[in-house]
Amino acid sequence: MSELARFNREPPTTLRGRLERLAELGLADSVSHCMGALGPKPQRRYFPTEQGIRAAAALEPGIRRLLAEQPVSRQWFRLLTERLDAVAVLYHVAALIADADPEGDPVRVDHHRQGPYDLLVTLSQGRSVGILRQGATLPSAHLRYRLRTIENLPVSQRPAVTLVITGSGQATRRAVRTLGHPVEHETIFAATEGEQLAGDHRAVAWQQCGHGMGMEVKIEPRVSLGSIVGSIGWLVDRDARNRRDRTPPAKRQLTPDPYSLYPNNLRAAMPDPPEQGRSCLAVQITRAEKEALDLLAAWPLCTTGQLAGLMGGVTRRRVNQVLLSLTSRSLVRSENQRHVLADDGLRYLAHRDRAAVRIALGRWSASKRRRSRGAAPVIAGTSLRSLDSQLDHQDAINTIAAALSAEAARSDDHHLLELLPTSRSSIGYRYQGADYVIHPDATFWMSYRGDWRPYFLEFERRAVTPRKVRARLKNYPRYFASGWAALDHAGQLPLVLFVFETHDAEESFLRAAGAHRLPICTSNLALINDPGVLREVWRWPPPNAPDRLPLHRLGEGYKNVPSRSRRFRQGSYEET
Repeated sequence: MSELARFNREPPTTLRGRLERLAELGLADSVSHCMGALGPKPQRRYFPTEQGIRAAAALEPGIRRLLAEQPVSRQWFRLLTERLDAVAVLYHVAALIADADPEGDPVRVDHHRQGPYDLLVTLSQGRSVGILRQGATLPSAHLRYRLRTIENLPVSQRPAVTLVITGSGQATRRAVRTLGHPVEHETIFAATEGEQLAGDHRAVAWQQCGHGMGMEVKIEPRVSLGSIVGSIGWLVDRDARNRRDRTPPAKRQLTPDPYSLYPNNLRAAMPDPPEQGRSCLAVQITRAEKEALDLLAAWPLCTTGQLAGLMGGVTRRRVNQVLLSLTSRSLVRSENQRHVLADDGLRYLAHRDRAAVRIALGRWSASKRRRSRGAAPVIAGTSLRSLDSQLDHQDAINTIAAALSAEAARSDDHHLLELLPTSRSSIGYRYQGADYVIHPDATFWMSYRGDWRPYFLEFERRAVTPRKVRARLKNYPRYFASGWAALDHAGQLPLVLFVFETHDAEESFLRAAGAHRLPICTSNLALINDPGVLREVWRWPPPNAPDRLPLHRLGEGYKNVPSRSRRFRQGSYEET
């Protein structure tokens, strides 16, 4: 309701009274909706009833036209309820745009059924903002496709400003570098969803795109939403001057035309709003259950204890309650005490994030199928099958990630952000004219008393001989020598944490690696299990002292990191 009040420039108390009156007359209804990104308190989501739609149609030329020209048909209700969690985020950002609008006029908000954009915010005087949101389960390749589609849209279909909201800092980096054409510098901005939702329109959470194709761009927010919205009028005026258009701002044509989002040739049936609203999964499941679904999408094949750690160190009893509810809805399935998303759970997340259901199932479905007649059944999802074939490795990564999350939640000094699995943390970079990709097992940001640092996590079982160690490490010298490591992480160099199964394996790795100047620290599972991943279990490689240090003190070894004035050749650094 608060978003609607800000769109209409109406006092919340006045709007609440009107909505209550409409509900008494049977013209409107509401459901309670919870979403962790928007806070712990549930919010009321209002919608018109069938009686309300017919009453509105009495003021229009017929019910068919109203269903065709407004997002109130059965098809629109199904689409919006499937995307309700994403729609809530989009409404929140649109409300922040309304707060930042210096004109203070009412704001129109329209949804995109298809195409690269998710939401169109139309302001007064011909100004408009298009919003594109990348959910956690939308693959980076699909994000790049949607961004490239924006570049190819006709001018009449492009808003004055485009906002790209991503699910992580890694995705923001990809968006900024994908949108490198200088023409986009003044009109396209990218931000991480969590950074913007944590503040208001004055929060510095956005970064301009269009710095040049292939340019080394430092990924760091520098612009607030208020500054972006304040500049739209200047952009529209400049474009009008270039077209020699002397139309007064108040009479300018809407670009793009919001009515074009509702073509008349699409099927538009009468909805059943209360039934469609209350049967929506986003309404039925709780905030904790949504968190568990997102965690299982990121960290499949978790045990109950690992999922408890990933949820912030909650009790196993609480996790079992959540899993029981999700299993009863066929959203999660368990086998051999390990939990994965069921196909219905994958469909729910794919619909929410506008990802292709077929591709999501093809990669992550836990259903069994036979490759040929008489063959043993195998896991259908290719990515999940690959993780299952390396179950010991995946189990170790899940254990370390769960320990990080649980211990950070219990600590007053530590805070954890953007703990990402390898499927979402691949990093591309250029070195000496060639393109490379690095695939950490996990990445995260950790703060100690407000000092934030980026980390890569690698679990290693086999690289303990000199030849295997050199093969395992060859990508990191290139990455740090390229200079992209600091650019990717707001000027800071990430610290690479190598974890081994045993103390002997760790010692073998250190002996084989020899002396080097890479920001790599090591530990082993035996130490991490007791006393903990944040405690004195980490060490720098020789020639540093072999003392074990807590995670937050490893930053003191950053003086050993090679600068950009060195280049990597044949496994060693040489001064330039």
